[in-house]
Amino acid sequence: MFMSLSASVSRHGCLSKEYICCRVCLWFLVMEEKLKPSVKSEGDGGAARKVRGKHVAFMMVVGLTSILQGTVTKGWTAVLPKMQDDPHSFVKTDDDVAWLVSMTSIVGIFASLATGPLVEWVGPCLVLAIVMGVSTALWLLMVFPPHKVVFFVARAGLAACVYAVSTVSLPLLAEMSPNKVRGAVATLSEIGGSTGVLYGYLVAFLFPWKIATALCTLTAALLFLPMWFVPESPYWLVRRGRLDDAKASLQRLMGSTPEVEEELAAITRRPTATQTSLLQQFTELRKGQNLRPVVLVLSFFVLRELGGRSCIMMYTVYIFRDAGVELDAFTCTVLVGAARLVCTCVTAGILDHVGRRPLLIITAVVAAVSQSVCGLFLFLQLPGASLVPLVAVLVYIAAYGTGVGPIPWVYVGELVPSPVRSLGASIITACDAFVVFSINLAFLKIIATIGLATTFSVFAALNFLIAVLVCLWIPETRGVPLQELDDVFSLKKRPSQTSQHKPAEATETSLNNP
Repeated sequence: MFMSLSASVSRHGCLSKEYICCRVCLWFLVMEEKLKPSVKSEGDGGAARKVRGKHVAFMMVVGLTSILQGTVTKGWTAVLPKMQDDPHSFVKTDDDVAWLVSMTSIVGIFASLATGPLVEWVGPCLVLAIVMGVSTALWLLMVFPPHKVVFFVARAGLAACVYAVSTVSLPLLAEMSPNKVRGAVATLSEIGGSTGVLYGYLVAFLFPWKIATALCTLTAALLFLPMWFVPESPYWLVRRGRLDDAKASLQRLMGSTPEVEEELAAITRRPTATQTSLLQQFTELRKGQNLRPVVLVLSFFVLRELGGRSCIMMYTVYIFRDAGVELDAFTCTVLVGAARLVCTCVTAGILDHVGRRPLLIITAVVAAVSQSVCGLFLFLQLPGASLVPLVAVLVYIAAYGTGVGPIPWVYVGELVPSPVRSLGASIITACDAFVVFSINLAFLKIIATIGLATTFSVFAALNFLIAVLVCLWIPETRGVPLQELDDVFSLKKRPSQTSQHKPAEATETSLNNP
């Protein structure tokens, strides 16, 4: 698919509107096929059980809330040049543009920290439903702002909503997903984000800024009502002591089957199943078996951002122009968005077959190699090879979309233990927002000081460190129940020794082979 996209560009020199729209529709059809109810998971005794269509629909609704994230943080920013050209808009100066782009990360730091306690108070599904409604209103306020301050406040409010979605959606998807397809389901969030980025680019390219912004409202409005029908997280209901509601939630997901009682028993037998307060979660976080996975997962996010992820995404046009790429900068940007989306869709199909650990190691190494090649070319400035930086960046984006991008988010739902899942997700998302803000703020100064070639070489080294980190300390989590993963970093006992649940044969092997 990606090769055909590249071929089309090479033939015509740009992307036709019809071609892009057809590709977007095709990607959605591919994802629907990947998550059809024919997917089977294994229960006790190895019996095969089909995932209900209603269960698939609920998971897709939660996963696709991340479309809002991609549109707000990156996709919508493509309309800013058109707003600057419009004498009737409130975006006049480069400082206005800089604040509209960077405020998402600043607001996200505080929004992420506030989301964890909010989730424990009202529930993750209710938080997502409210966020979709508020986001719809804020988008409309940006289309018809009565004052410049109102426009900027609406943008800040959307940033807070986006980071609330990031904090809530991955842990919720992990808690809703059958073990055997949990990886594919978790990548829905990254696919949603990639789709949102590409959607924002497309509407900015096709329409005036007001119509484009109005169309961005659909990223929240279309999911507002469906979110009210998604059953609440059974894990959260158990923590609140609402066992009957937890059972009803599991029945809506899994149907009235014997597995419901087994799943409920597995959730409730956790020693910390009923802990709900923020103070209790901080107490649990002090324990090594809970703190270690939070720190390790956070390390992935920090290394990924310091390895150039957000810089390459947000300074794409600048990088291509500075590298002397002859192809139109906007076409290059759309290619970057398309490559990310296609490769993330591929990940959804292979993650539960290949496993998280080998895929993350391979893609981190590929990302490091591609950045090294780009840095070497920029250093040597070879004549007649102006497309090398574009190819290198596309290879990096492919590696990012296949593993470096989605798998750390999968780990947020899998490796962060349930006693600290809300708090841990808040801390990870807030720190990620801080690093994104810092690296983007310093990027141009870094380039001015050490040059673009050296910068890419440093990026490569940091991405290689991700592979080293995984090799040393991260176990395989494919097919392992969340109840066992809560104990995977315990120094006193291994999950395979304490759990009464017997998953597939690969489970014990993966846990004992970090």
